Amino acid sequence: MSKQIKILFCFHYSILNNGGVRSMVDIIENIIKKDGVTVYVVYPTRKETAINYLEKLGVKTICLPFYKLNKNGRKGMWKYIIKKIMSPFLFFKLRQIVKREKISIIYSNTIVIDYGFILSKMTKFPHIWHIREFGKEDHGIVLRGGEKALYRKLNESKGIIYISKAIKEKYSPHIKKGILQEVIYNDISKDFINRKTNFNIDPDNSLKATIIGAIQEGKGQLVAIKAVEKANKSGAKIELHICGKKTGSYYNEVNNYVKDHKLSDQIYFDGFKTKMNKYRSDMDIGIVASKSEAFGRVTVEGMLSNLAMIGADSAATSELITDNVTGLLYKNGDIDELAEKLVYLYKDRKKLKELAINGFDFAKKFTEGNAANEIYNMIAELN
Repeated sequence: MSKQIKILFCFHYSILNNGGVRSMVDIIENIIKKDGVTVYVVYPTRKETAINYLEKLGVKTICLPFYKLNKNGRKGMWKYIIKKIMSPFLFFKLRQIVKREKISIIYSNTIVIDYGFILSKMTKFPHIWHIREFGKEDHGIVLRGGEKALYRKLNESKGIIYISKAIKEKYSPHIKKGILQEVIYNDISKDFINRKTNFNIDPDNSLKATIIGAIQEGKGQLVAIKAVEKANKSGAKIELHICGKKTGSYYNEVNNYVKDHKLSDQIYFDGFKTKMNKYRSDMDIGIVASKSEAFGRVTVEGMLSNLAMIGADSAATSELITDNVTGLLYKNGDIDELAEKLVYLYKDRKKLKELAINGFDFAKKFTEGNAANEIYNMIAELN
Protein backbone atom coordinates (compact mmCIF):
# COMPACT_ATOMS: atom_id res chain seq x y z
CA MET A 1 0.00 0.00 0.00
CA SER A 2 1.42 3.40 -1.02
CA LYS A 3 2.09 6.07 1.58
CA GLN A 4 -0.68 8.64 2.00
CA ILE A 5 0.43 12.19 1.21
CA LYS A 6 -1.85 15.17 1.77
CA ILE A 7 -0.53 18.40 0.25
CA LEU A 8 -1.74 21.96 0.81
CA PHE A 9 -0.91 24.21 -2.15
CA CYS A 10 -0.97 27.95 -1.40
CA PHE A 11 -1.95 30.20 -4.31
CA HIS A 12 -1.77 33.98 -4.69
CA TYR A 13 -4.37 34.26 -7.44
CA SER A 14 -7.24 32.24 -8.89
CA ILE A 15 -7.37 33.06 -12.62
CA LEU A 16 -6.25 30.23 -14.89
CA ASN A 17 -4.61 32.53 -17.44
CA ASN A 18 -2.10 33.77 -14.86
CA GLY A 19 1.21 32.11 -15.81
CA GLY A 20 2.22 30.97 -12.32
CA VAL A 21 -1.26 29.70 -11.51
CA ARG A 22 -1.63 27.87 -14.82
CA SER A 23 1.77 26.23 -14.38
CA MET A 24 0.85 24.97 -10.91
CA VAL A 25 -2.55 23.76 -12.08
CA ASP A 26 -0.86 21.74 -14.84
CA ILE A 27 1.40 20.15 -12.21
CA ILE A 28 -1.46 19.43 -9.81
CA GLU A 29 -3.41 17.81 -12.64
CA ASN A 30 -0.63 15.21 -12.94
CA ILE A 31 0.16 14.88 -9.22
CA ILE A 32 -3.41 13.93 -8.30
CA LYS A 33 -3.05 10.87 -10.53
CA LYS A 34 -0.45 9.45 -8.11
CA ASP A 35 -1.63 6.75 -5.70
CA GLY A 36 -2.25 7.95 -2.17
CA VAL A 37 -2.12 11.69 -2.97
CA THR A 38 -4.79 14.15 -1.84
CA VAL A 39 -4.48 17.80 -2.86
CA TYR A 40 -5.93 20.90 -1.20
CA VAL A 41 -5.62 24.42 -2.59
CA VAL A 42 -5.90 27.66 -0.62
CA TYR A 43 -6.53 30.87 -2.56
CA PRO A 44 -6.85 34.44 -1.20
CA THR A 45 -8.94 36.09 -3.93
CA ARG A 46 -12.46 35.63 -5.20
CA LYS A 47 -13.24 32.34 -6.92
CA GLU A 48 -12.20 32.38 -10.56
CA THR A 49 -11.44 30.04 -13.48
CA ALA A 50 -8.49 28.18 -11.92
CA ILE A 51 -10.52 27.16 -8.90
CA ASN A 52 -13.45 26.02 -11.04
CA TYR A 53 -11.02 23.94 -13.10
CA LEU A 54 -9.40 22.36 -10.03
CA GLU A 55 -12.74 21.55 -8.41
CA LYS A 56 -13.79 19.68 -11.56
CA LEU A 57 -10.66 17.57 -11.08
CA GLY A 58 -11.76 16.73 -7.54
CA VAL A 59 -9.32 19.05 -5.77
CA LYS A 60 -10.52 20.43 -2.43
CA THR A 61 -10.34 24.23 -2.34
CA ILE A 62 -10.34 26.76 0.51
CA CYS A 63 -10.89 30.51 0.14
CA LEU A 64 -9.22 32.64 2.83
CA PRO A 65 -8.32 36.31 2.09
CA PHE A 66 -4.66 36.35 3.14
CA TYR A 67 -2.47 39.37 2.34
CA LYS A 68 0.17 39.54 -0.38
CA LEU A 69 3.69 40.79 0.19
CA ASN A 70 4.19 42.83 -2.98
CA LYS A 71 3.81 46.57 -2.53
CA ASN A 72 1.10 48.03 -4.75
CA GLY A 73 0.52 51.73 -4.07
CA ARG A 74 -1.62 53.37 -1.39
CA LYS A 75 -4.74 51.33 -2.18
CA GLY A 76 -2.70 48.15 -1.92
CA MET A 77 -1.27 49.29 1.41
CA TRP A 78 -4.72 49.64 2.97
CA LYS A 79 -5.74 46.20 1.65
CA TYR A 80 -2.57 44.78 3.16
CA ILE A 81 -3.22 46.42 6.55
CA ILE A 82 -6.83 45.20 6.69
CA LYS A 83 -5.88 41.64 5.70
CA LYS A 84 -2.95 41.67 8.11
CA ILE A 85 -5.34 42.55 10.94
CA MET A 86 -7.59 39.66 9.86
CA SER A 87 -4.72 37.19 9.55
CA PRO A 88 -4.72 35.73 13.11
CA PHE A 89 -8.31 34.56 12.59
CA LEU A 90 -7.46 33.22 9.12
CA PHE A 91 -4.42 31.33 10.40
CA PHE A 92 -6.47 29.83 13.24
CA LYS A 93 -9.10 28.65 10.76
CA LEU A 94 -6.55 27.24 8.31
CA ARG A 95 -4.61 25.53 11.07
CA GLN A 96 -7.83 23.80 12.17
CA ILE A 97 -8.43 22.60 8.61
CA VAL A 98 -4.86 21.29 8.32
CA LYS A 99 -5.23 19.44 11.61
CA ARG A 100 -8.65 18.01 10.76
CA GLU A 101 -7.65 16.88 7.25
CA LYS A 102 -4.27 15.55 8.44
CA ILE A 103 -2.36 17.53 5.83
CA SER A 104 1.35 16.75 6.06
CA ILE A 105 3.16 19.15 3.72
CA ILE A 106 2.68 22.79 2.71
CA TYR A 107 3.64 24.20 -0.68
CA SER A 108 3.80 27.92 -1.65
CA ASN A 109 3.52 28.72 -5.35
CA THR A 110 5.15 32.18 -5.39
CA ILE A 111 7.30 34.56 -3.35
CA VAL A 112 4.52 37.19 -3.06
CA ILE A 113 2.74 35.19 -0.34
CA ASP A 114 4.13 33.87 2.94
CA TYR A 115 1.02 32.48 4.62
CA GLY A 116 2.10 28.95 3.68
CA PHE A 117 5.48 29.51 5.32
CA ILE A 118 3.90 30.95 8.50
CA LEU A 119 1.44 28.05 8.64
CA SER A 120 4.33 25.60 8.38
CA LYS A 121 6.01 27.24 11.38
CA MET A 122 2.76 27.01 13.34
CA THR A 123 2.15 23.35 12.48
CA LYS A 124 5.80 22.17 12.30
CA PHE A 125 5.04 20.64 8.89
CA PRO A 126 7.64 20.85 6.09
CA HIS A 127 7.34 23.74 3.66
CA ILE A 128 8.36 23.89 0.00
CA TRP A 129 8.72 27.19 -1.83
CA HIS A 130 8.32 27.33 -5.62
CA ILE A 131 10.17 30.41 -6.91
CA ARG A 132 8.81 31.61 -10.24
CA GLU A 133 10.02 35.20 -10.42
CA PHE A 134 13.13 37.33 -10.15
CA GLY A 135 10.99 39.98 -8.45
CA LYS A 136 11.92 43.54 -9.24
CA GLU A 137 13.81 42.59 -12.41
CA ASP A 138 10.91 40.94 -14.26
CA HIS A 139 7.67 42.09 -12.62
CA GLY A 140 8.78 45.20 -10.75
CA ILE A 141 7.89 43.45 -7.48
CA VAL A 142 9.05 45.12 -4.28
CA LEU A 143 8.38 42.87 -1.29
CA ARG A 144 7.29 44.12 2.11
CA GLY A 145 10.18 43.44 4.45
CA GLY A 146 12.63 43.35 1.55
CA GLU A 147 14.68 40.51 0.11
CA LYS A 148 16.52 39.87 3.39
CA ALA A 149 13.23 38.82 4.99
CA LEU A 150 12.52 36.55 2.02
CA TYR A 151 15.93 34.87 2.27
CA ARG A 152 15.40 34.27 5.99
CA LYS A 153 12.10 32.52 5.26
CA LEU A 154 13.60 30.50 2.42
CA ASN A 155 16.34 29.31 4.75
CA GLU A 156 13.72 28.11 7.23
CA SER A 157 11.89 26.09 4.56
CA LYS A 158 12.70 22.45 3.77
CA GLY A 159 12.74 22.64 -0.02
CA ILE A 160 13.04 25.21 -2.80
CA ILE A 161 12.10 24.71 -6.43
CA TYR A 162 13.42 27.11 -9.08
CA ILE A 163 11.73 27.27 -12.48
CA SER A 164 14.99 27.89 -14.32
CA LYS A 165 18.76 27.93 -13.91
CA ALA A 166 18.62 31.71 -14.19
CA ILE A 167 16.32 31.93 -11.15
CA LYS A 168 18.57 29.58 -9.18
CA GLU A 169 21.60 31.73 -9.98
CA LYS A 170 19.91 34.68 -8.28
CA TYR A 171 18.65 32.97 -5.12
CA SER A 172 20.89 29.99 -4.36
CA PRO A 173 23.95 32.00 -3.18
CA HIS A 174 21.78 33.19 -0.26
CA ILE A 175 20.59 29.70 0.73
CA LYS A 176 22.38 27.66 3.38
CA LYS A 177 23.49 24.07 2.94
CA GLY A 178 20.94 21.45 3.91
CA ILE A 179 17.99 23.02 2.10
CA LEU A 180 16.83 20.73 -0.71
CA GLN A 181 17.06 22.76 -3.93
CA GLU A 182 16.03 21.71 -7.44
CA VAL A 183 15.66 23.36 -10.85
CA ILE A 184 12.40 22.04 -12.32
CA TYR A 185 11.03 23.50 -15.53
CA ASN A 186 7.27 23.97 -15.73
CA ASP A 187 4.89 21.39 -17.06
CA ILE A 188 2.64 22.59 -19.87
CA SER A 189 -0.77 21.03 -20.41
CA LYS A 190 -1.23 18.89 -23.50
CA ASP A 191 -4.14 21.23 -24.26
CA PHE A 192 -1.55 23.67 -25.62
CA ILE A 193 -0.39 21.27 -28.35
CA ASN A 194 -1.63 23.19 -31.38
CA ARG A 195 0.21 21.87 -34.44
CA LYS A 196 -0.10 23.86 -37.66
CA THR A 197 -1.08 22.13 -40.88
CA ASN A 198 -0.21 25.06 -43.13
CA PHE A 199 2.70 27.49 -42.85
CA ASN A 200 2.86 30.98 -44.33
CA ILE A 201 5.55 30.15 -46.90
CA ASP A 202 4.44 32.43 -49.77
CA PRO A 203 7.08 35.20 -49.84
CA ASP A 204 4.50 37.68 -51.11
CA ASN A 205 2.36 37.29 -47.99
CA SER A 206 2.79 39.52 -44.96
CA LEU A 207 3.75 37.88 -41.66
CA LYS A 208 1.99 38.18 -38.33
CA ALA A 209 4.12 38.39 -35.20
CA THR A 210 2.79 38.46 -31.65
CA ILE A 211 4.12 39.46 -28.26
CA ILE A 212 2.04 38.05 -25.41
CA GLY A 213 1.92 39.06 -21.75
CA ALA A 214 1.25 41.91 -19.37
CA ILE A 215 1.96 45.24 -21.04
CA GLN A 216 4.76 46.47 -18.82
CA GLU A 217 8.27 47.78 -19.41
CA GLY A 218 10.03 44.57 -18.38
CA LYS A 219 8.20 42.64 -21.12
CA GLY A 220 9.70 44.83 -23.86
CA GLN A 221 6.68 45.66 -26.02
CA LEU A 222 8.22 48.98 -27.10
CA VAL A 223 11.39 47.19 -28.25
CA ALA A 224 9.24 44.86 -30.37
CA ILE A 225 7.25 47.77 -31.83
CA LYS A 226 10.38 49.69 -32.83
CA ALA A 227 11.92 46.54 -34.33
CA VAL A 228 8.84 45.83 -36.46
CA GLU A 229 8.78 49.48 -37.53
CA LYS A 230 12.43 49.24 -38.61
CA ALA A 231 11.93 45.87 -40.34
CA ASN A 232 9.06 47.25 -42.39
CA LYS A 233 11.14 50.26 -43.42
CA SER A 234 13.67 47.71 -44.70
CA GLY A 235 11.09 46.20 -47.04
CA ALA A 236 9.39 43.58 -44.88
CA LYS A 237 5.63 43.37 -44.45
CA ILE A 238 5.04 42.38 -40.83
CA GLU A 239 2.13 43.03 -38.48
CA LEU A 240 2.77 43.04 -34.73
CA HIS A 241 -0.12 41.90 -32.54
CA ILE A 242 0.20 42.81 -28.87
CA CYS A 243 -1.79 40.52 -26.59
CA GLY A 244 -2.32 41.84 -23.07
CA LYS A 245 -4.60 44.00 -20.96
CA LYS A 246 -4.71 47.58 -22.22
CA THR A 247 -4.09 49.38 -18.93
CA GLY A 248 -1.31 51.20 -17.09
CA SER A 249 1.21 53.95 -17.75
CA TYR A 250 3.46 51.78 -19.92
CA TYR A 251 0.52 50.84 -22.16
CA ASN A 252 -0.18 54.56 -22.57
CA GLU A 253 3.47 55.14 -23.49
CA VAL A 254 3.59 52.44 -26.17
CA ASN A 255 0.15 53.36 -27.51
CA ASN A 256 1.22 56.99 -27.84
CA TYR A 257 4.35 55.86 -29.71
CA VAL A 258 2.18 53.95 -32.19
CA LYS A 259 -0.08 56.97 -32.69
CA ASP A 260 2.77 59.50 -32.96
CA HIS A 261 4.61 57.37 -35.55
CA LYS A 262 1.43 56.52 -37.48
CA LEU A 263 1.90 52.77 -37.08
CA SER A 264 -1.73 51.74 -36.61
CA ASP A 265 -1.60 49.75 -39.87
CA GLN A 266 1.36 47.73 -38.50
CA ILE A 267 0.80 47.49 -34.74
CA TYR A 268 -2.40 46.08 -33.22
CA PHE A 269 -3.39 46.02 -29.55
CA ASP A 270 -5.57 42.91 -29.30
CA GLY A 271 -6.30 43.13 -25.57
CA PHE A 272 -6.43 40.25 -23.10
CA LYS A 273 -7.24 36.88 -24.63
CA THR A 274 -8.27 33.58 -23.06
CA LYS A 275 -8.47 31.24 -26.09
CA MET A 276 -4.75 31.26 -26.76
CA ASN A 277 -4.57 28.33 -29.18
CA LYS A 278 -7.06 30.00 -31.48
CA TYR A 279 -5.24 33.31 -31.16
CA ARG A 280 -1.81 31.83 -31.93
CA SER A 281 -3.17 29.81 -34.87
CA ASP A 282 -3.41 33.07 -36.81
CA MET A 283 0.23 34.03 -36.08
CA ASP A 284 3.56 33.14 -37.69
CA ILE A 285 6.17 34.49 -35.26
CA GLY A 286 6.30 34.83 -31.47
CA ILE A 287 8.50 37.51 -29.90
CA VAL A 288 9.77 37.31 -26.31
CA ALA A 289 11.44 40.64 -25.54
CA SER A 290 11.51 40.36 -21.75
CA LYS A 291 14.57 41.70 -19.95
CA SER A 292 14.48 38.94 -17.32
CA GLU A 293 12.23 36.00 -18.19
CA ALA A 294 12.04 33.67 -15.21
CA PHE A 295 11.02 30.61 -17.24
CA GLY A 296 9.36 31.51 -20.50
CA ARG A 297 6.02 29.75 -20.53
CA VAL A 298 5.03 32.03 -23.42
CA THR A 299 8.05 30.74 -25.36
CA VAL A 300 7.08 27.09 -24.90
CA GLU A 301 3.40 27.71 -25.62
CA GLY A 302 4.39 29.58 -28.79
CA MET A 303 6.55 26.65 -29.88
CA LEU A 304 3.64 24.27 -29.26
CA SER A 305 1.59 26.40 -31.69
CA ASN A 306 4.34 26.08 -34.33
CA LEU A 307 5.34 29.73 -34.10
CA ALA A 308 8.90 30.61 -35.05
CA MET A 309 10.11 32.09 -31.76
CA ILE A 310 12.49 35.05 -31.49
CA GLY A 311 13.73 35.79 -27.98
CA ALA A 312 16.03 38.13 -26.10
CA ASP A 313 19.27 36.34 -25.24
CA SER A 314 18.91 36.69 -21.48
CA ALA A 315 17.76 34.82 -18.38
CA ALA A 316 15.64 31.71 -19.02
CA THR A 317 14.77 32.53 -22.64
CA SER A 318 18.33 31.50 -23.53
CA GLU A 319 17.71 28.14 -21.82
CA LEU A 320 14.72 27.41 -24.06
CA ILE A 321 15.80 28.74 -27.45
CA THR A 322 18.83 27.23 -29.15
CA ASP A 323 19.79 29.93 -31.63
CA ASN A 324 19.07 29.07 -35.25
CA VAL A 325 17.75 25.63 -34.23
CA THR A 326 14.58 25.99 -32.12
CA GLY A 327 14.28 29.73 -32.67
CA LEU A 328 16.35 32.88 -32.97
CA LEU A 329 18.08 34.89 -30.24
CA TYR A 330 19.01 38.56 -30.32
CA LYS A 331 20.94 40.74 -27.89
CA ASN A 332 18.61 41.89 -25.13
CA GLY A 333 17.24 45.35 -25.92
CA ASP A 334 18.91 45.54 -29.35
CA ILE A 335 16.20 46.89 -31.66
CA ASP A 336 18.40 46.72 -34.76
CA GLU A 337 19.25 43.04 -34.27
CA LEU A 338 15.63 42.09 -33.57
CA ALA A 339 14.62 43.92 -36.75
CA GLU A 340 17.28 41.98 -38.68
CA LYS A 341 15.91 38.66 -37.36
CA LEU A 342 12.40 39.64 -38.42
CA VAL A 343 13.56 40.60 -41.93
CA TYR A 344 15.51 37.32 -42.14
CA LEU A 345 12.38 35.25 -41.44
CA TYR A 346 10.29 37.42 -43.74
CA LYS A 347 12.68 36.70 -46.61
CA ASP A 348 13.43 33.05 -45.78
CA ARG A 349 10.11 31.25 -45.29
CA LYS A 350 11.84 27.87 -45.43
CA LYS A 351 13.80 28.85 -42.31
CA LEU A 352 10.61 30.15 -40.69
CA LYS A 353 8.98 26.75 -41.12
CA GLU A 354 12.11 24.86 -40.03
CA LEU A 355 12.40 26.82 -36.76
CA ALA A 356 8.68 26.40 -36.07
CA ILE A 357 8.87 22.62 -36.53
CA ASN A 358 12.08 22.25 -34.49
CA GLY A 359 10.63 24.39 -31.72
CA PHE A 360 7.48 22.28 -31.63
CA ASP A 361 9.47 19.05 -31.36
CA PHE A 362 11.59 20.51 -28.54
CA ALA A 363 8.61 21.90 -26.61
CA LYS A 364 6.64 18.63 -26.58
CA LYS A 365 8.80 17.36 -23.71
CA PHE A 366 7.20 19.97 -21.43
CA THR A 367 3.81 18.27 -21.90
CA GLU A 368 4.94 14.88 -20.57
CA GLY A 369 4.42 15.54 -16.85
CA ASN A 370 8.12 15.51 -15.95
CA ALA A 371 7.81 18.46 -13.57
CA ALA A 372 4.96 16.79 -11.69
CA ASN A 373 7.06 13.65 -11.24
CA GLU A 374 10.09 15.59 -9.97
CA ILE A 375 7.99 17.71 -7.62
CA TYR A 376 6.19 14.62 -6.33
CA ASN A 377 9.58 13.02 -5.61
CA MET A 378 10.66 16.06 -3.57
CA ILE A 379 7.36 16.08 -1.68
CA ALA A 380 7.66 12.36 -0.93
CA GLU A 381 11.24 12.84 0.26
CA LEU A 382 10.29 15.64 2.66
CA ASN A 383 6.93 14.24 3.77
